Amino acid sequence: MSVPGDPDASRMAERLQVIAIIDGSQAAFDTLVGEHQRLCAHVIGRMVNDREQVADLLQETFLAVYRQLHRFRFEASLRTWISRVAYATALQHLRRRRLEAQWFVAMEDDGAAEIGDQEPGPVELSHARQAGPWLAAALERLSPPQRLVVGLHYLEEFDIAEITQITGMPGGTIKSHLYRARQSMKTDLLSRATVGELL
Repeated sequence: MSVPGDPDASRMAERLQVIAIIDGSQAAFDTLVGEHQRLCAHVIGRMVNDREQVADLLQETFLAVYRQLHRFRFEASLRTWISRVAYATALQHLRRRRLEAQWFVAMEDDGAAEIGDQEPGPVELSHARQAGPWLAAALERLSPPQRLVVGLHYLEEFDIAEITQITGMPGGTIKSHLYRARQSMKTDLLSRATVGELL
């Protein structure tokens, strides 16, 4: 996190972009949408898992971003803050559909796994890349919270603290979800390799 008053070039660019949008620049807002649309679609899609709803919820997200941008205090990165807005928008949708309780039950973790802090090594990542569509299928079989944290951590490259800021999940719960997801996907991919599907 950059220190306020001494931002790096990226933070300065964010600050100028936010100021331009607050001052009414449609071009600056269009740029912001273009930069963060895929990420927001990822967050919403992992939570809602209804493709027909994603476009509508994306519009809701960026409308909320536009309305709330004056509240952004640069205490986190802009992409973290926007991801939090997308998360809140999807959660509100689940609430309207009376599915919020199911989401929070799925988010809970008993903490029993011995998770450590190990990350996949180069060999594991190489095998995962070669798995291609099988990896995507294994990802889809995870629970929604696991899909979300795996996507945010490995695909969007958010660290644990940033995922906590986005979702409100404790760091230990996020690590446990990541560990369980890796174990589940590894088992899934190995079972497919055993029957020759990855060969």
